[in-house]
Amino acid sequence: MTKTLVYVGIATAFCSMLFAPGVVAQSFFEDFTTMTTAQTGLVPGGETVALPSGNWHAVNASVPLGITGWFGHSTELTPLIDGQFLAANFNATTGSNTINSFFMSPVVFFNNGDTINFFTRSASDDFPDRLRVMWSGQGNSTSIDDFDTVLLSINENLQIGGYPTDWTAFNITISGLLAPTFGRFAFNYNVTDGGPDGINSDFIGIDLVSYTAVPEPSSGLFLLFGLAFSQIMVRRRH
Repeated sequence: MTKTLVYVGIATAFCSMLFAPGVVAQSFFEDFTTMTTAQTGLVPGGETVALPSGNWHAVNASVPLGITGWFGHSTELTPLIDGQFLAANFNATTGSNTINSFFMSPVVFFNNGDTINFFTRSASDDFPDRLRVMWSGQGNSTSIDDFDTVLLSINENLQIGGYPTDWTAFNITISGLLAPTFGRFAFNYNVTDGGPDGINSDFIGIDLVSYTAVPEPSSGLFLLFGLAFSQIMVRRRH
């Protein structure tokens, strides 16, 4: 009886983790059409941004903090398709300091072979921009310290002309995981010598973000649940 209860507890805890609020254990798509134009991520620790794809989290960790965070926008750049996109700009910090602003995805169930796809562009070549796509395998964590893996860097060396000025598609394939992992990815607008007085940073847009799970996690997760359930039945036979 004791061993049966242990297996039941494992299965119950596993299902609770899967369907906990904020967890998106499947593919998703986001076009930011419902994104507010208000600046987000400017409060200590950041703030949750509820979108159709799930709960994103905005954190502007720039020091000093500027007057802009992440926001929905439609006029600075020619809209890609839907008329609004996710945006960030040089006012994320003050003076000529480093911009370090994160927009974290909903929690997903990472598997090798899953893909992240999105479009991005800058407003001009005059002040170079840089965007990093970061990864965290720490579940629902929104601590920027947990985003310690760079999946992709666009214009890492902050070169003039290094960031696309037309909407350009980027694709990332998840690889190297030892096991399926719950976590988040994040868009990190990261620009040294940025800000209104810096030689770098202008304005970037991000749009049509999708996370595609291959295979869909649900089949794998229910397989694991099935294995746990089969162990319960085995223990009951003894």
